[in-house]
Amino acid sequence: MDRTRINYVKSLARGLGILQAFTAERPSLKLTEIARITHMNTTAVQRFTDTLLQLGFLHRTPQRDFMLGPRVLTLGLAFMNGSHLKRLAEIHVAEFAEKHRYTVNVGLLDGDEVVFLYRHEARRFLKYDLKAGSRLPSHCTATGKVLLAALPDDRLKPMLSRMNMEAMTRYTITTPKVLWDHLIKTRRRGHSVSDREMSLALYSVGVPVLNEEQRVVAAVNVSLAADASQPERAKALAELIALGSTLSQAMGYEGAYPLIPAAGAGGSGS
Repeated sequence: MDRTRINYVKSLARGLGILQAFTAERPSLKLTEIARITHMNTTAVQRFTDTLLQLGFLHRTPQRDFMLGPRVLTLGLAFMNGSHLKRLAEIHVAEFAEKHRYTVNVGLLDGDEVVFLYRHEARRFLKYDLKAGSRLPSHCTATGKVLLAALPDDRLKPMLSRMNMEAMTRYTITTPKVLWDHLIKTRRRGHSVSDREMSLALYSVGVPVLNEEQRVVAAVNVSLAADASQPERAKALAELIALGSTLSQAMGYEGAYPLIPAAGAGGSGS
């Protein structure tokens, strides 16, 4: 039996699940709301929240609502500051974005969402104030599609079947079969396209970042206006491929590019 399964600590997983219940859209939660989101009873949630309060991972307002505490920030900062890929992005992506005046994101897959490791905004296409640490759905974003396409089939198929594919626009893919076919095409051509799926104002292309083990550890995307001409789109893709190749080589990758091998997308950019 897999050692990780034998040593799996369910109580730890449940405690971490409570922390993950908080999002940018849900910055504060009541006890009953946490219980509903985590599918735990309120008695169990009370024990976990009391522990997390004592450790500083949760804070409670005078209105008795729970919020994430400052100790959570120290974990996030430790990851961000220790990421080799983030340091590379700060050099290469910043220079690229300034030169070409593109909005560029470097993202990682966390569950069925994309978490931004690095973001350089030249033009805002979405109403959200996005930054490093922000999350977006994976099914309708260029970074997300690259990362999903890199998952092995036996992990991707069940993931699509349970994913909440919210229709962000009328162009958003919302069914597992259609998204599966779309991701297979993405895998074959080595880059992704999100055409007005996240926003009617946005056209985006994404490419993988691979490491020395030929694993996709992140994705990088460029955002354009939805009405950008075909030559503008082709130019942006060519420039993005060059950037993705540079980042991948800096991570130790030496093979053909762009390439999305279905060997597993990394959850970290270390």
